[in-house]
Amino acid sequence: MRVTEIAFDESGTVRLIVEIPETEAYHTSNAPHMPRILFRMFPYLAAQRCYNEEGHSFRREALATEIPHLFEHLLLEIQKKVRRGIASDVSIKGETEWNWTIDPRGRFHVTVGYDNEIVALASVRLAERIINALDSKEIAAIDIDREMRRLRELVKVSRRFIGPLRPNEPDEDIVSV
Repeated sequence: MRVTEIAFDESGTVRLIVEIPETEAYHTSNAPHMPRILFRMFPYLAAQRCYNEEGHSFRREALATEIPHLFEHLLLEIQKKVRRGIASDVSIKGETEWNWTIDPRGRFHVTVGYDNEIVALASVRLAERIINALDSKEIAAIDIDREMRRLRELVKVSRRFIGPLRPNEPDEDIVSV
């Protein structure tokens, strides 16, 4: 999986184009270890809300969903986790879409809210590394605790110099699919 485009807009949404080559799995049903390991690494991830046609919880949805959808929720969780203990009234939401009649097969459009562009960019890259490490079964190479400490420091430093990058809203942490 590769994030090939990253675009920030003024409304506090980062728009990502995520591409998966046809040689890789698109779906967690072909890589069932991915959600299981993520839920152990990020226990609150399984409790995220997810709006889907079947009305499944995210824990249930993650067993049979697209890898970029899993990536979206991981990205939301990373941002939420680094914000814990740091005042923020910003709601972050996400959505994953695709239309292979318009786009090439394997291209997904992921949108996720953010309150700090620098932290969002670092979170995108970390989530991408985690998903790829899970896919290649090399997740032990990533020290998640160290990476999260780095992101928390980045939050503090960036807020000190530039502050939040969008207006405050009530924090809902709702995810739409």
